[in-house]
Amino acid sequence: MDTVNYIVKKELPLSQDFYSLKKEALDYIHTRIGTEWTNFNPSDPGVTILEQFCYALTELGYCTDFSIQDILTNSNGKIEIDDQFYLPNEILTTAPYTIDDYKKYLIDGIQNIDNATIKVYNDNIFPFNRVYQVYLYINPNITDTDDICKSAFYYLNKSRNIGEIFNFPIALQPVNCWLGGKLELEKDTDQYAVLLELQDKIRAYIFPKVIQTSYGSLEKKGYTTAEIYNGPYLKNGWILTESLVDRKEAIYAIDLTTVIESVAGIVSISGIQLYQDGEMVSMLQSTLNEILLINIIESCKNKKLILSYKGKELPFDPFGPLQLSVDNFEETTNTINNNSSFALPKSNFRDINTYYSIQNTFPEQYGIGVDTIEENSNPHQIALSRQLKGYLTLFDQVLANQFSQLANISQLFSFKNSVYGAPSDEKTFYQLKDKYEKEHLQYPVPYQMFSPSYFYQSLYTVPHIKPLLKNNTTFNYSNGDESAAALIEKSWFEYQQDPYNPYIFGLMKLMEEEDLNLERRNKLLDHLLARHGESPIVIDSLIDDTFYTGDKRKDQIILKSLYLQNLGLLSYNRQKGYDYLSAKKIPQLIHGNLPIVKEEHLRIRNENMSDFVFESEKINKKEKLKKSDFSNFSALELKMNLMFGFRNLYLNFVSHELDPQKKHIEEICLHTSRKIQQTLWLTENKHGFLFIESILILKQLRFDFEIIKTGQTHTLTYKLDETNFQTVTDLNYILNTAKESEIDHELYHDYISHSGTKHYFTRIDKTIYNLNEFVKIGESNYSCRITIPSGNKRIAVDARVFRKDVLLIFPDFIHPLHKPEFKKRLKQFLKTNFPVNVSYECLFLSSTELEWLIPIYIYWYESLRHKNNLFIPESEQPEDNAAKAARINSVQCALNLFNSLTSILETKNGRSK
Repeated sequence: MDTVNYIVKKELPLSQDFYSLKKEALDYIHTRIGTEWTNFNPSDPGVTILEQFCYALTELGYCTDFSIQDILTNSNGKIEIDDQFYLPNEILTTAPYTIDDYKKYLIDGIQNIDNATIKVYNDNIFPFNRVYQVYLYINPNITDTDDICKSAFYYLNKSRNIGEIFNFPIALQPVNCWLGGKLELEKDTDQYAVLLELQDKIRAYIFPKVIQTSYGSLEKKGYTTAEIYNGPYLKNGWILTESLVDRKEAIYAIDLTTVIESVAGIVSISGIQLYQDGEMVSMLQSTLNEILLINIIESCKNKKLILSYKGKELPFDPFGPLQLSVDNFEETTNTINNNSSFALPKSNFRDINTYYSIQNTFPEQYGIGVDTIEENSNPHQIALSRQLKGYLTLFDQVLANQFSQLANISQLFSFKNSVYGAPSDEKTFYQLKDKYEKEHLQYPVPYQMFSPSYFYQSLYTVPHIKPLLKNNTTFNYSNGDESAAALIEKSWFEYQQDPYNPYIFGLMKLMEEEDLNLERRNKLLDHLLARHGESPIVIDSLIDDTFYTGDKRKDQIILKSLYLQNLGLLSYNRQKGYDYLSAKKIPQLIHGNLPIVKEEHLRIRNENMSDFVFESEKINKKEKLKKSDFSNFSALELKMNLMFGFRNLYLNFVSHELDPQKKHIEEICLHTSRKIQQTLWLTENKHGFLFIESILILKQLRFDFEIIKTGQTHTLTYKLDETNFQTVTDLNYILNTAKESEIDHELYHDYISHSGTKHYFTRIDKTIYNLNEFVKIGESNYSCRITIPSGNKRIAVDARVFRKDVLLIFPDFIHPLHKPEFKKRLKQFLKTNFPVNVSYECLFLSSTELEWLIPIYIYWYESLRHKNNLFIPESEQPEDNAAKAARINSVQCALNLFNSLTSILETKNGRSK
């Protein structure tokens, strides 16, 4: 039977229903036209015009009904995603913050780490309580673990959070254990395959190797995108939080029974026994830095574990398991291709912007299309034709602009502010120019305007439009023997290439009033902020008074746009501190480590303006954050600089200070020069302020660690001199967690052990007069005193410098920083952006204070990483080798900074807030 094909008449939406649009228009005319228009038949010219306009509206309605992915697809066939949307892996992930996050981060990032345990020293004495100790479960086949531990240390510090620090990781040391008993196997079981599987299951029970999974596998298991991406971005596959189980430090025989009998091919086990280091024990037990390793093959070799079938002992070949493992070897360390499996929707490019004039669709007798009345026709007929064309051109312009608005939806909702209101005309303008012409434009800032929100396009392609456009004969001049036709063609081309001709420039001015445009763009950016979980009201309050153009509304638009462009990285790294191990070096400078004031600094005023138009593209490029920025600075520093516009603020200060002395830069007074140099140094190197974490000062210092046991008639003091930060934190942790009897036993032998390392103390028999300086630790009767040796004095660890996790230091000579409004904004910003467990203090320093603090800060900053390569400024006086060695020593650098900050805190005289 033949299939009969036919068209099904479906009800169209109003925007595409010609008849409904025409009826609605005629009804409107009927109610308002009165008796002046009586002929509504198709033959009436007014009805014909209405019909053509309705047809054009159906085309617009058809285009607006395209899928959003089609509307966003460019002429190259790709969806415009950049600066429009953040993909799930960009916005749902976050830098490691929780313990589980750091485990995932380590396992994914460093090869041969099967699992990890992380201890947090929360109960340590302040300020040693923001420390992490990481224990790595490294692939048992790896014997030299030093390089892996070192790689892990550097990798962890790439994602170190503000106010926190990692001790050097420790590899878990295997504790050799055997399993004894009689293992009953099923019939026809490959005993060696069973033993290898049993080995794997017991290892997984004690501390499993974490398995990474692809996005697609997790999605099939029912996990949502938000659940999969919860945590740090992983390069080699995703890790479920529930797979991160704690390491078992103690195991009884009964614990293993269920594990053993779950192995296929094993019937039961009887007479189970446990051996540790060759000795039978009732419980297998490991310490902090150990992992239990029950070696099944060695258990069989040593005849502790007997294999049997129906009560008959089976022979064991020690080479059998080895051969089986070789025959069945599969590479298990291959990384999973961690494509998110988040595919962009399929789409097609729709040429929405290209407009086909309604004048092309009129009957020939109207004389307005390509067959328009010629110039040599009757003047009266020409006038009638042009009058109608002028009337219809108004409709054409409205329709063409609507198509342009739809075609540029991607720019309307872009994080970046648009620069051109007529993108298609701007594109044509540059396409017709060679490289030299593009670099030496005849017209300044062609088609440019500040952040347009209404888009438009020219009607140069409308048939015979030229006579209707104002001043269309401007270029009707000749420099040679051109024919009349060539002159007309050249004149028309030049007119179209002039971005300031009365038609296109007038159209740009008519499209939207500046007040309306700024309000509209601001609302669009507020919508984008809210869509990403950011409060527009909070953002407005934080950026209030941040200066770029002097127009508050424009400045809001600029700052919101910059924030949205960088939100992905700022959101991901929101808690992260800078990587002190790999941060860029502060460049070697002369004249007291401060930059020289140069002639170029005289020209920094209005550096973001070009021919009175704000250069959005220039500021976007300048303020675009890169991943490397988050190694050199904390996310909080980068966000604060963005929100407060410190670079622009400081350069305005420099420009203002230089302004009266532009002619003779050499004559700038020393005091003013120092202020300018300090401002430039802060701008170029530190985003406007110093951000000092007290934990990093402590990390470089040496400590005297003293222990006493209270409640005794005779008090002994145990002292460890000049020890490092990691040792102090480890000892503090042991005293907090170990039993008092264990501490008694070890101190009896004058040491305390941590992770296999014995720290030996000097026993001192003397009377303690200042017991109040000792702090009780944990539940035991032990107390300790930790001090920092500095010459002939000792510094207490509760010194004022260490009472705050972070010190923020600003110059006090830049006037806007004195305003109460700035202090209020700063307080609100810090309160909403600092982690709740991080304390901070702001200091505002004079030029004199900064003059001697900045060099000390630089030495300390460089000593954190570049311990043997600190520079010596050329302007400093010569010094002997001993003095030089003391100055570049990392401990001395930290002490110098501590002493400087202490002096500032003691004499700040109201400059801190």
